[in-house]
Amino acid sequence: MNDKHNSESESRHFAAIDLGSNSFHMLVVRQLHDDVQPLFKHKERVRLAEGLDAKNNLSEEAIERGVAVLKTFAEQLTPFPNCTVRVVGTHTLRIAKNRSEFLASARQVFPYPIEIISGQEEARLVHLGVSSSEHLAGNTLVIDIGGGSTEVALGRENSLELGRSHTMGSVSFTEAFFSKGVDKASYKKAKLYAQQQLERFSALFASIGWNQVRCTSGSAQAIATASENLGYDPKEISAKSIKALRKLVVKNELSSKVVKGISEQRLQIFAGGLAILDAVFSSLEIEQAKFSSGALREGLLGEFTASSGDQQDTRTRAIRSLMARYHVDVKHAERVSDTATKLWRQLAPELRLPVFTRRYLQYAALTHEVGLNLNSSGLQKHSAYILEHSNLAGFSFDQQKLVALMVRLHRKKIKKSLVTNLGMLSKKHAIALILILRISVIWHLSRSSEYPEVPKIEFDGERLTLSLDAEVSDEYPLLIADLEREESFCKQYGIDMRIEFLL
Repeated sequence: MNDKHNSESESRHFAAIDLGSNSFHMLVVRQLHDDVQPLFKHKERVRLAEGLDAKNNLSEEAIERGVAVLKTFAEQLTPFPNCTVRVVGTHTLRIAKNRSEFLASARQVFPYPIEIISGQEEARLVHLGVSSSEHLAGNTLVIDIGGGSTEVALGRENSLELGRSHTMGSVSFTEAFFSKGVDKASYKKAKLYAQQQLERFSALFASIGWNQVRCTSGSAQAIATASENLGYDPKEISAKSIKALRKLVVKNELSSKVVKGISEQRLQIFAGGLAILDAVFSSLEIEQAKFSSGALREGLLGEFTASSGDQQDTRTRAIRSLMARYHVDVKHAERVSDTATKLWRQLAPELRLPVFTRRYLQYAALTHEVGLNLNSSGLQKHSAYILEHSNLAGFSFDQQKLVALMVRLHRKKIKKSLVTNLGMLSKKHAIALILILRISVIWHLSRSSEYPEVPKIEFDGERLTLSLDAEVSDEYPLLIADLEREESFCKQYGIDMRIEFLL
């Protein structure tokens, strides 16, 4: 009885959900000690990319299809009340101008946060997924053909050296080049377009080199299946098998024998995926690759279950790398971060600040000076730009935007137009984090290793009160002057800031 209880208490459940352009996937596993046991997979074809119009707005029908699947996923997760769930949206949700409508509708039926990740982050996670599924020595080149984008990633084990996302997928290519059917001319045009997308980075990938190539995704699996049906090695895709399939596709001679094991839905976008993979093989001069079942979902789970680190460690490494790249004064940044953390702990209970905000506040404190080497004038603008537009591993668009927003408003005027609802955080909570960072930066403007104790802070959304020991006024006159100047900035925003001295 006790053994069973201990086993259950030591097990953890994880769910990874990938909101792709063509299909939504969910994978649920249980981690028991060092063993990861898959419980079930669920895949639903949503055809989200098909719902994009010429202006990249999702149709109501596409939104409804996606939300309906998320409702099903939520119901399937109810038996796991303590399950850790990570949900990421990829290419179609990246480019959809009205994705906020999709996310708002999803929140009505789906209780888990949805992260929209960059193409670079998708490439990293796909590579991690393949690395987690196989034990591969040396550099591995990973190719993932999705419905709306294709990721090409190169690295070893959990370390990505180079990753790129290209706006070309099996669904988008089918619509753009094969809506009226496939022939030699349309296939040639599609492949050439894909090669143009790859041209800029092909030489860079080749200069690094690789020991093996892995292809993943539904399109790659279909191509590997068709290749095997033609007599090539199982789970292998070669330049020769692609050439053979190309001849059959452009002549519309794919027999039932060749496509055995491939669904009718996949066959509808088969030519699009083949043209893209054909272009990748030609551009990178690949002769042979193998299909891998590891993909984005396995990459998400790999971060959850890795004993040597997790997603938070990935983000921290990304932040530290950015600091090193821009020669940030680490000791000073850490002092600001420590003060911000102490202030956050005071305000968090009363304001009900989400626990995750502490970590993003720390990221902002550590990086608020990354733009200093560009120009000290307008520091906050330069730093925010770098943070918003850098490829930061582990961060979603909204997470990166939150850090950039705090840094953008850490000094000078607080612009109301920039403080908007971020989806993951209310406006009130965002303002509280910005004020904490501003006070923390002011507290360390002298850049001295000696500074007064962190003040007592109170904030109710309208009034900000700082309580300091009386002797601070005499010992740190510049600090008091800086805080008094901050009062005017807060007043412009509509916040009544007061400084009180404790006897």
